[in-house]
Amino acid sequence: MALACKPVAAGAPRLNGERNLHCEVYKARNDVQSVIHAHDLAVIPFGVAGVPLRPVIAQASFLPPETPLFEIRDANSSVSRRGTLVLDGHLGAALAERLGADPVVLMRGPRRDGGGAFGAQSNVRAIYTHIDAQAQSAALALGPHITALDSVELATNAAENFDADRPWQNYKTRLSGGR
Repeated sequence: MALACKPVAAGAPRLNGERNLHCEVYKARNDVQSVIHAHDLAVIPFGVAGVPLRPVIAQASFLPPETPLFEIRDANSSVSRRGTLVLDGHLGAALAERLGADPVVLMRGPRRDGGGAFGAQSNVRAIYTHIDAQAQSAALALGPHITALDSVELATNAAENFDADRPWQNYKTRLSGGR
């Protein structure tokens, strides 16, 4: 599939309907080599409840102070028939714009998307976004006020936690049963 988001070969099998989401992120961000599109039950509430996902654990220091939210209704407001899927280039470009330079964007509904320089980084960020969302949800269950990482902690932790290979190797080992 080329960045035109169209099949390269004539008669190719039907492509994923949301391929435009991936293509438009790749077009907008030449630093992104991997896009993860997840339906993460720990993250979904932050996309629908109006509660910003914030970095509360050191390993999630790659997150911005508030993870951006892509509201498809805003990008699709003039369309009389609209759904929640990113099915065309216009919506994909709007999502990529909302992602901006950040590594993760939430989507209202059951999705979260993020990009990374390579597969290990994207996967580790997806895992730590999940853990961060769980931690923030647990904290919010205890009370309405949370203490998120501040800008100094974010900068320091991001510099200290830049190597995705170590946790990636750990997760791969755990997934293979320790072999």
